[in-house]
Amino acid sequence: MRSYFTCFLLLCVLGSVHADAYRGFLHTKDDLHLTGYINFIQYRTNGLVIQFTNDFGDEYIIEPNRVAGFGFETDDRVMRYVSFFNEGRWLFLRVVERGRKLSLYRVPDDNSSWVDASTYQYLGSSLPDYWIRARNGDMIPIFRGGFKRTMRSLVADLPQLAGKIGSRGYRYRNLEAIISEYNRSSRRANRRL
Repeated sequence: MRSYFTCFLLLCVLGSVHADAYRGFLHTKDDLHLTGYINFIQYRTNGLVIQFTNDFGDEYIIEPNRVAGFGFETDDRVMRYVSFFNEGRWLFLRVVERGRKLSLYRVPDDNSSWVDASTYQYLGSSLPDYWIRARNGDMIPIFRGGFKRTMRSLVADLPQLAGKIGSRGYRYRNLEAIISEYNRSSRRANRRL
């Protein structure tokens, strides 16, 4: 009877270890995909790390400078992250919207169960939440202050949209919808040509 209890307890512990793990992959810098589980993303004073468990059960702490990115599936959504170097620290940025002209990225937020943001206060004051990769490949940080000026210059090739920036529905809190609208509108404009 005691051995059954021990086996049951061991199974419960092993099941709880992977309860918060998400099936996913690592994309290495030499273009390989390694499959396994993403356990969590954690803020550290020198940047972000993830805990990755490969398909053989080996656990690794992975810094952004070691991989090109990673992804996993949760709640029927695929979450993708890319590695990014900024001002002396490596980060993982979540891919929010990918477009031919503008792509939107976000720093992992602590509202997610897979993000451990207990040390975020060390980074939070200087780290913008959103980044945009422009047509020329530059990564542009998006701050609340100067949002209108920055966004108007980024969407200047669509004057109708640029004129709306700053009005109701086209403010900082609507950034994801703005980038999505820009990418849809620019695709339609390219088709007409």
